[in-house]
Amino acid sequence: MSDMVHNIKVKVYIADSSKLNNPKLFKSFYDNATAYRKDKVDKIQEQRDKQSALAAGVLLTKALKEAGYDQQTLELKFNNNGKPFFAKHPELDFSLAYSGDRAMCALAVADGPLGAEIGCDVEENTKELAEYLDEYNMTADKWTRLESYAKATQSDMKSLFYGSATVIPGFIFSHPELDDNYKYNICCRTQIPSKNMVIVDLEQM
Repeated sequence: MSDMVHNIKVKVYIADSSKLNNPKLFKSFYDNATAYRKDKVDKIQEQRDKQSALAAGVLLTKALKEAGYDQQTLELKFNNNGKPFFAKHPELDFSLAYSGDRAMCALAVADGPLGAEIGCDVEENTKELAEYLDEYNMTADKWTRLESYAKATQSDMKSLFYGSATVIPGFIFSHPELDDNYKYNICCRTQIPSKNMVIVDLEQM
């Protein structure tokens, strides 16, 4: 990590996206979503997945606002690996994830142009997923660790899965343990205190 980075602030937001079963609430969030988020939601077939994808966008808007950024003024671009980023704000990075009825957003703000890399993942711990991962001697916790690391470092998931990728030092994993049937992991360059992992009630926003 660069000496230019002395501090990294990270906050993680998690929400139960099943609350968006309410058509009025769904429409309210959809109508206020960015064009990119609307397009992403529109391309999803299953309503449950639409809800979680929209909820992830809602969490990003909330995270940016609380960090002092106006999302409407941020220019969203994509690098060669397809990772979204905000142009002109190298100190800022974010990661979104959703699975089943959970949506997740992790936001990192560094005090320099390097070090804000972050990735997060959530997986519903279903019987089908467990059986699939068991064939590869893998657990849902290990899978979300790999996925969050891949997002943070822009590594190839296939290479990570088969152990042929080069490991980049300096990254730390945090995994909130919630009383639900989901596994969560966040990968970044700092340990995230529990107070910075927030459960958001979408109905109260």
